[in-house]
Amino acid sequence: MSRPQPNWRSLMFVPVLAERFVAKAHTRGADAIILDLEDSIIPANKAAAREAIAAAVPRVSQAGADVVVRINRPLELVVPDIAASVMPGVSALMLPKVMGPEHVRLLAELVTAREAELGMEIGHTRFLVLIEEPAALPHLFAIAREPRMAG
Repeated sequence: MSRPQPNWRSLMFVPVLAERFVAKAHTRGADAIILDLEDSIIPANKAAAREAIAAAVPRVSQAGADVVVRINRPLELVVPDIAASVMPGVSALMLPKVMGPEHVRLLAELVTAREAELGMEIGHTRFLVLIEEPAALPHLFAIAREPRMAG
């Protein structure tokens, strides 16, 4: 991870299937645009949302914002989310419901494999983690020490 840490003061969530939000996101002045695959997308539309990522990335980043993609938590959704979201224009993945460092390490393995498959620099894709359960609190320092952490 030789890249400098990002300096994101403002982050804006954009449902990737909301065309009018995607079209205007670059005009809002956010340091990072978070393309959402999780809560803003109903289960029946998850596949369509993944397909929309590649076209949305250059559109939302055209004013210089970094792009983050919030992926889903269940493993059966994580694998296709990573396959669709890891690409040169995406700076980081937002990981919901992280419970411990082993969860982060598992996802790092999947992301590393995808970066290698695409010929990207290994470590290009950083992680922003969301701690959503009290049971994860004792593991905060171990999670924060994981190499792909942004911030």
